[in-house]
Amino acid sequence: MTIAPGRRGLPLAAACALLAACAGGSVSTAPTPANLSALEAQRAQHPSDPDLNLRLARAYYIAARYADARRALQTVLLAQPGNVSARAYLGLAYEGLERYDSARAVYTALLAGRPTRPVRRLLDGRLALLTQKELRQQARFAIARESLLVHAPSDLNTIAVMPFRYTGADSSLRPLERGLAAIVVTDLSRVRRLRLVEREQLQALLDELRLAASGRVDPATSARSGRLMGAGQVVQGQFSEVPTASFRVDASMVRASDAQISATGSGSDRLQALFDIEKTVVFQLLDKLGITLTPGERTAISERPTRDIQAFLLYSRGLEARDRGDFTAAAQAFQAAAQRDPGFAAAAQGAQTSQAAQTASTTPPAEVAVTLGGGGEGAGGGGGPPPSQNTLAGAINNTVPSGATSATEQTKPIPPTDPGRICEGKCDGVRATLTGTLVIIIKRP
Repeated sequence: MTIAPGRRGLPLAAACALLAACAGGSVSTAPTPANLSALEAQRAQHPSDPDLNLRLARAYYIAARYADARRALQTVLLAQPGNVSARAYLGLAYEGLERYDSARAVYTALLAGRPTRPVRRLLDGRLALLTQKELRQQARFAIARESLLVHAPSDLNTIAVMPFRYTGADSSLRPLERGLAAIVVTDLSRVRRLRLVEREQLQALLDELRLAASGRVDPATSARSGRLMGAGQVVQGQFSEVPTASFRVDASMVRASDAQISATGSGSDRLQALFDIEKTVVFQLLDKLGITLTPGERTAISERPTRDIQAFLLYSRGLEARDRGDFTAAAQAFQAAAQRDPGFAAAAQGAQTSQAAQTASTTPPAEVAVTLGGGGEGAGGGGGPPPSQNTLAGAINNTVPSGATSATEQTKPIPPTDPGRICEGKCDGVRATLTGTLVIIIKRP
């Protein structure tokens, strides 16, 4: 896609087609050094020309010179805050710089422009993909700082939940390893005094550590994972079929500081009573921790995500597929779960998010252009009201040090921008800030 001189920028639909094309790797041939030099010479003669800077930013982006692209886009957006094409490229440049919070802010602002449904779907998909990148980045950052985190004080009210380990022979039940962890996180988050590490955040760490399945029920391994996540205690558990009952779940709470078990819980019954078993285990853990529940907390924990066990098994398969980045399989599993139980809100949300991520990551640019209206000047929705000059300038200037060199910006490690984030109980997506060294984003499964 070329950008004609004199245009202020593409409409939002065309910009989103650009996002899919560039992020998917289907972009124009990388510019030659001679072409870049020619553009830079022109820019030297007209340093404030927004159209020239936009052309140069696009060339920088294709050449993977993301910091240079960002600086050129700064010039464009200070002159033309509503230039949607420049805003789309800015998000992509931030992704290239691994400044995912900044990319998220750009895409969120584009969503605020009341785009058409297909455009919103594409932007939602970019945000879903960003979430996975953020989780992997935070996990790598935690592992790199493990020697410091070992000595950091831990809060026993901050809890992480490991994937449960299936020890039986029926492989169709294995996805419940993640499903059970997800509902335990949800139930413990109902307790106001507890803070829960996001399940996906812990899973990203485990994937980075490449832990063997047998390590999940080792107290020392659980304690290490808890310290890396900033958790004072870790729930670990296993489940299987047993002769005296069709299904049994055992769990324990391990202190991250010394790997000692502080509470245990177990329950067994028919598989159809899975949620009754899980609730029994959660109540036992809380009771042995000495936590007195309010009537409201006890009622909230007793709620079932669905009455259909098969729907929950499909949902668990969706979690498994989404964790490994297979959004196609995840969307199919979540959708099947939601069809079995239309009231299963988590499954419906999982289907929507996975479908959007699948669209953003797999749709060929040509098909995106057709879906979004062909990329013409009047296609799709508008970019909405532009941000104010001061707001935009502050966002650009404060995210990347303007005095840093291109080489430095592209090679130095970039830590998360808001350390220690964690969310308490029923925070409904609001992030609270505590003192700490690790980014932990909490949301309901």
